[in-house]
Amino acid sequence: MNLSSCFIDRPTILTYNRNYKGGNEEVTENEYESKIRIPRQERSIKTKETILQAAMELFSEKGYHGTNTKEIAAAAGVSTGSFYSYYKDKRAVFLDSLIIYNNTLVERIDTYLDGVDFQSMDKIDFIREVIDSLIFSHKVFTEFHKELAVMYNSDPEVQTLMDTQFEFGRRKTLDYLLMNPEELKVDNLEAASVVIFETLNRVVDLIVFSPQIVDVEQLKTELAKMLVAYLYK
Repeated sequence: MNLSSCFIDRPTILTYNRNYKGGNEEVTENEYESKIRIPRQERSIKTKETILQAAMELFSEKGYHGTNTKEIAAAAGVSTGSFYSYYKDKRAVFLDSLIIYNNTLVERIDTYLDGVDFQSMDKIDFIREVIDSLIFSHKVFTEFHKELAVMYNSDPEVQTLMDTQFEFGRRKTLDYLLMNPEELKVDNLEAASVVIFETLNRVVDLIVFSPQIVDVEQLKTELAKMLVAYLYK
């Protein structure tokens, strides 16, 4: 199960910026490139990475609205002017932080699942491995995820970016179902992929981010048994 295509790049963000009408400055790709430094040397690349990491930590600790660009620059050890040479504003660094967050999730899932022989594995064990990979991936930037949930409900652009990411996940789930359709008993694979993806995400979020009401291992087992009973003949 290779999820490496789940990637949202800068041109995508620029497209959303051009379409977004929420009151923020509209930025074209040419305008963006003319104002913002594109890091090419190793030192510049590391500086931008440091700004990103500092921003993610502050967004996690203080929230998006409780953080300003001066604080991000100070935490990164750069001047405010240097910050603006890499990012137009706080919103831009948040969107790049979202890309890093999404890509890190994907990389951790791929790393966890790499080498697992799903073809010969018991179906319940297979689903449990998928659940464990999602839990493993979600434990990176845990506090940032909580802030992202708030931003999703208050910022249309963030919502659009995350919805694009969710759609990638649903497509990957559908790709898996299409690998062995003769084993399945569901009538509509596309609808089934949505049911599976949303169910897995909701329960994994409950395990990682919410107070536990039942034993985690029991919860994973019952979820795996339910999905196997739903999917397979």
